[in-house]
Amino acid sequence: MYDIWFYLFFWALAFLGALFVMGCVLVYLVFQPSPPRPVSVTLENIQSLLSTLKKDQEFEGLLKVFLQHFKKLPSDTDPKYWLEIIGKIASLEYFDTDRVAQLSQELQEANTEMEREIVDTIGLALKNRRKR
Repeated sequence: MYDIWFYLFFWALAFLGALFVMGCVLVYLVFQPSPPRPVSVTLENIQSLLSTLKKDQEFEGLLKVFLQHFKKLPSDTDPKYWLEIIGKIASLEYFDTDRVAQLSQELQEANTEMEREIVDTIGLALKNRRKR
């Protein structure tokens, strides 16, 4: 069919093209920015976010994060500070009374040694809460 140099030329051209593509992929992988580090959730973060809530959906997301990370009192956390944040959550106008009672029950089940304090904190928050 064709001369051997014809095939060698196109094989060399294909090899160089493949090297070029592999080099571009390697450069892309080396200079790709690293993924952002996950932000650790703290009670201070939750407290600061409580004051900036504007929508019911934001509140539901924040409540889900709080229950996921702080449903049970962490051992390195001051119980009064934890109870203060629970009181702030319970006193928000986004939270209806039935859901507050459900939250109280969940927290009491997770923290049996602090049942009385949880009930008192949530009860006081409901008593002093603004009406809708």
